[in-house]
Amino acid sequence: GAGALKPLKGLASAYGKLTEGLVERSVEAKLLLLAALAGEHLFLLGSPGTAKSLLARRLSKVCEGSYFERLLTRFTVPEELFGPLSLHALEEDELRRKTQGYLPECDVAFIDEIFKANSSILNSLLVILNERRFDNGDQRVLVPLWTAVAASNELPDTEELDALYDRFLLRRHVSRISRRSVPDFLKMTLSREEAKGAAGGNGVAARAGQGGTLLSIEDSWDLQRRAMEVDFPEDLLVVIADLREFLAEAEPRFEVSDRRLARSVRLLRIAAAAAGGTTVVEADLLLLRHMFWDREPEQGQLVTEWLLRRLGDTGDGKKAWSFLL
Repeated sequence: GAGALKPLKGLASAYGKLTEGLVERSVEAKLLLLAALAGEHLFLLGSPGTAKSLLARRLSKVCEGSYFERLLTRFTVPEELFGPLSLHALEEDELRRKTQGYLPECDVAFIDEIFKANSSILNSLLVILNERRFDNGDQRVLVPLWTAVAASNELPDTEELDALYDRFLLRRHVSRISRRSVPDFLKMTLSREEAKGAAGGNGVAARAGQGGTLLSIEDSWDLQRRAMEVDFPEDLLVVIADLREFLAEAEPRFEVSDRRLARSVRLLRIAAAAAGGTTVVEADLLLLRHMFWDREPEQGQLVTEWLLRRLGDTGDGKKAWSFLL
């Protein structure tokens, strides 16, 4: 019956694929899957070399989609993101780009140093992230983008860039591997090298177990439809409203925009549906710590502490996402 929905098929295998051989990247992998399933975007704050682009690349393998990656600098030109101008179109007096192999035609994107985006690319980038559309010449075309992952080791410092930052519903501060995990990390690195050596250095062995699409964009549409039937108890909506008030007066304060509030409630329903739930439960609200911060990752910790105080014991915590603490 309705009370016994199963967790989304392929979710556990997709999570396994994303985290294979990685240490301490479990939360990042779950947030990336959740972003993809909800058609949202994920922002990762942290220094280079913390496996951020690797996760995004693996997601494109999981959904067997096309992948686009670009490191932005202050001097990045539109051609580098959206494709070169078509010479053929120019002869016809039209300004059109050849977008194949660029951002407007990819399923999964990874944009590094996103806040280096200058005004020449900002507008088009906002429209792609927000509306999944791209203005090519005089045509506005739909883009297939499933999810974008952005990374930076600094936060935005202008209002223009704040608008871009707001497009990333899920946010996560990625730390370097903790000291106690370093030996495991090094062991994995060494065994990967050995596997490569055994495969004659061409990585054939590493690619052998790929095996089909684990999650598709159709799965995510299907899940989003299913999520509409997930019940969201009114008392939990009141909790979220109170949390928003608390954050507006907290130190450091965080103003949750109406858009962010609406998107976060939608995401909680999708998370519940993905875990096989028919109703959002208290433990699901703990996901808000990854949505309700902007300047200090510690603001997310505030969210958790406030929710735990407000909700008291969060029950058995058996939800698939509830260990996102």
